[in-house]
Amino acid sequence: MMDSSIPPVSSAIEQLDTDSNLFMGLVGGGVAMLVGAAIWGAVTYFTEYQIAWMAIGVGFLVGFAVRLLGKGHAAIFGISSAVLSLIGCLLGNFLFYMGVIAREQNASFLEVLFFFIVTPGALIELFTLAFDFMDLLFYGLAAYVGFKTALDVPQTGQPQVRS
Repeated sequence: MMDSSIPPVSSAIEQLDTDSNLFMGLVGGGVAMLVGAAIWGAVTYFTEYQIAWMAIGVGFLVGFAVRLLGKGHAAIFGISSAVLSLIGCLLGNFLFYMGVIAREQNASFLEVLFFFIVTPGALIELFTLAFDFMDLLFYGLAAYVGFKTALDVPQTGQPQVRS
């Protein structure tokens, strides 16, 4: 005889699926990505160092936003968070490079931005020249932290059902 106090697994899965919202997770992760990139760019610009904690911070910020707003348990939430974290780190480096170029050329930040918009080949050349092995390490670290933070996996091994 089946215990009626335990809901069937299929209803637990349906409850998880109805709570998740990938669009809101992407919106929250996108906003967190922009905030993390701005902080990454500013900290790198003023300290002139890339700090591993920044990669962890960007990954955590994006992953937490995707988890909080997306409420998802599927792998797509972790993957999207990892991708957004990676883009956030790239954007943070781009903001840092733009700040340094603006300072060195006595140009405004917007003038440098417009230059890279008009000549995307220069942007590719900039990232090629400035590339370092540590960049890969930081990008991978941010993507990993973003992936792991975004997944809201029950710790008990039992599906959690909300009444």
